Amino acid sequence: MPGFRPRFFVAPIASGADLRGAEVPLSAEDSHHARRVLRLDVGDECEVVVGAAVYAATVGRLDDPVWVRVVSRLEGSAAGAAYKTQVGLVQSLARSNVTDWVLEKGTEVGVSFFLLLKAAGSPKRAEWARDDRLDRWRRIVREAAKQSKQVEVPEVEVSDSIEDVFRRLEASGATSILLEPQATMGLREALEHRPPSGPIALWVGPEGGWTSAEADQFSAAGVDTARLGRGVLRTETAGPVAVAVARLVLGDW
Repeated sequence: MPGFRPRFFVAPIASGADLRGAEVPLSAEDSHHARRVLRLDVGDECEVVVGAAVYAATVGRLDDPVWVRVVSRLEGSAAGAAYKTQVGLVQSLARSNVTDWVLEKGTEVGVSFFLLLKAAGSPKRAEWARDDRLDRWRRIVREAAKQSKQVEVPEVEVSDSIEDVFRRLEASGATSILLEPQATMGLREALEHRPPSGPIALWVGPEGGWTSAEADQFSAAGVDTARLGRGVLRTETAGPVAVAVARLVLGDW
């Protein structure tokens, strides 16, 4: 693609260091992707994200790992910018391909963090307990962040219960908004009535909806509910759409 420069995330380097002219290594996974998939050659242009800074770079050495040479720091629209407000997605686990899709598209539209919830209505899959499944989901998010030129890679965690999610969100000071088609308040209104600062966590239920016991938990916790438009969206569609709407309402797109 003419003018397209692939973006890679590299390990943070000493704060305040002048990286111009420095050579930095890519991860083993990114090195493989650069050589075998992108087929980059010495001198080809790319971008590297170091901490919160984005740099223009060129491929310096096609060793194992691949090394890139930093040219200059990118600013403004060329670099992209970290979002002002954290908007997370608490997504009820669904079929593997559905969860993969939510992670990829959610990252593209600006999800700050994912909490994947084993809800009562989630399919019962032993594979979710495997470490390699979580590793796969994190790889999907990392690749989506690179492709969509994000500055940060969203975190991905799995939770066994609504209570555990509440504890995690309380620790971060996040405001929860439960997406429900029957809610009387729209998402815009719910966002406008939230506290003026702190992260936002948008909750998406499983395909069959929440159980009455789960609904009671949300009610007891005083969680606001909000609807997304006139129709009813699938579980894999609701989250990315809600995050995109939130980014627009917050002026943080």
